Amino acid sequence: MTVDEGGVFDGDAELDVAGVRCPVRVRLTGHLSPIDGRYHWQGLAYGAPEDVQAGRPAQLRIGNRSAAVRLVEKIPSGQLMVSGVGAPPYDLSPV
Repeated sequence: MTVDEGGVFDGDAELDVAGVRCPVRVRLTGHLSPIDGRYHWQGLAYGAPEDVQAGRPAQLRIGNRSAAVRLVEKIPSGQLMVSGVGAPPYDLSPV
């Protein structure tokens, strides 16, 4: 599972919040920060359960990769905004 030519990953994932796992579809992108030298990634998770609350610690798994994710907020259209710092849960190699 890799990113497209524009650097966007769009695909299936698993969100784990407090040991409760749920399938979601994610659309994620990121960049290497010149300030701290780390990779910052963010995007939207579609299909997360209604009771998932922002601010809780979570893990996002895509295939055999996993990363800690911050649940930023639920946006008005219902998707969950997520972000992370460090190695993302997807392959950065373009398709």
